[in-house]
Amino acid sequence: MNKLLYDREIDDELMIQFIIMYALSKADEPMSYSDLLNTVQGNCEINFTDFQLALDNLLETGHAVSRRISEMLTVYTLTQKGNYVIEFFYSHIPLIIREPIDRTIKELYIENRRKNAVRASVTPINMNEYTAECELYDDDKMLVMSLTLYTGPREQAESIAEYYKEHSAEIYGVIIDAFKNAGDKGNGGESEDE
Repeated sequence: MNKLLYDREIDDELMIQFIIMYALSKADEPMSYSDLLNTVQGNCEINFTDFQLALDNLLETGHAVSRRISEMLTVYTLTQKGNYVIEFFYSHIPLIIREPIDRTIKELYIENRRKNAVRASVTPINMNEYTAECELYDDDKMLVMSLTLYTGPREQAESIAEYYKEHSAEIYGVIIDAFKNAGDKGNGGESEDE
């Protein structure tokens, strides 16, 4: 976390609320109080009292909700109302604040994001007709590749889905190479094989 990126103290109540909502909107799951506090204060110069007042106001206005998991753990999420507001107003938060928050959130959830980066499922189309749907995401949860393969029987779709889960990096590499080679040939250039 690097406060030097935006070293001016933020004391505008509305801006502090936008920053808290932005952090909550980027989280992969409900955020603990300490993670939320560290994410916001670790990347912005915000007085603790101002932070707490802003968070309390978001809870009071119904833009965020808290849920007590245990005596020591309370988690926070945005409501639909809060999501709507931050989708509309996130651009009011300077990029120099948003980017470090994005990096901090990414670090918090990187292990789970990598665990869930490869996804494969089977979808029925008709009787004895299925597709295997395969997806690959990067560490920022951006969809990198999506394949839908018609397979016929369910067993074949399941087999493809399982194979994809185990070999997604290889499959992605082969697809990228195929398009790269096609692009090289399409530009009048010779491929490395020629």
